[in-house]
Amino acid sequence: MKPAGMGLEEVKPEEMLLIDLEGRVVRGKLPRHIEVFIHSEIMRARPDVCAVVHTHAVHPTVFASLGVPLRPITHEGSVFVPPDIPRFDETTDLINTPERGKAVARTLGDRSALILLSHGIVTAGASIEEATIQALLLDKAARDQLLLPGAIPRHWSTDADALAKRDLLLSQGHRGLRWGYLLRKLAKRKG
Repeated sequence: MKPAGMGLEEVKPEEMLLIDLEGRVVRGKLPRHIEVFIHSEIMRARPDVCAVVHTHAVHPTVFASLGVPLRPITHEGSVFVPPDIPRFDETTDLINTPERGKAVARTLGDRSALILLSHGIVTAGASIEEATIQALLLDKAARDQLLLPGAIPRHWSTDADALAKRDLLLSQGHRGLRWGYLLRKLAKRKG
C-alpha cells in the first residue's frame, strides 16, 4: 500500500508498505493510510483478490450522485453490468474501521468494483494490473455516461453483447495490452 500523504506518482517502490490483514505495517517506515480497512477487509472476505484499488475518482463519484444505473453505452461500461455497479451508501465518511471495511466488502460481494457514494471507488482483482485497469475502466465508463443529458442513455448494449465485451476486456491478453500502454504512458511522463 502506498504511504499516507503521498501521491501515487511520487511513491518510490522502496517506500511502498506491506500491511497485514489487521492493518498493521509489516514492512516499511512511513505511516499507513487510514482507509487501510477497505483493502484488508476485502482481501479477508475474498481469497481470490490480491489487489484492491481505492481512489477518490471524480467522474464515478459525481455519476453515482445522480442515482441512475451505469449502462454499457461504451465498451468500458460493459465491464460493470449487468445489472449495475454496486453502491456503498451506509456512510459517505472515510472507511477507517474494520467494521466499515467489512460493510464495504459485503457490498462488493463477488463483483469487481463498487462506488462509495460521495466518496470514491473501490476495485478488486487477482493482480495489481487487474484492479488498476478496473479502476480506469470504471472512471471512463462513468465519464462517458455523464456526457449524456441527465446521464440517462436511450440505447445501450444488450446484456449478451455487454457480457461478450466484458469477457474480451477482462481477458489476460487485453489486460496485458492495456497495462503495457499504461506503463509506456507513465514512462513518458517521467522522461
